[in-house]
Amino acid sequence: MPEVYDRILDVVAGNPGATVEEITDLAHDCGITDTGIPDLLTTAEGNDDLLEFDGRYWVMRTGKYRFHRYDHPET
Repeated sequence: MPEVYDRILDVVAGNPGATVEEITDLAHDCGITDTGIPDLLTTAEGNDDLLEFDGRYWVMRTGKYRFHRYDHPET
């Protein structure tokens, strides 16, 4: 699970503000075939790796996802 978990965080980091459906589609495009993506998102949110608001997900700005500026129209 850790490999898929990290890959899902990478997908969300590259597509901030994505919905579960968008994340699932993007993950499948990246070759992630895990069907438990909603559960992974819930786990990541519980681990404070993701933030969910209004059905959209963002990676918390810690660790390797720490950016100077989050350049996204919905932030």
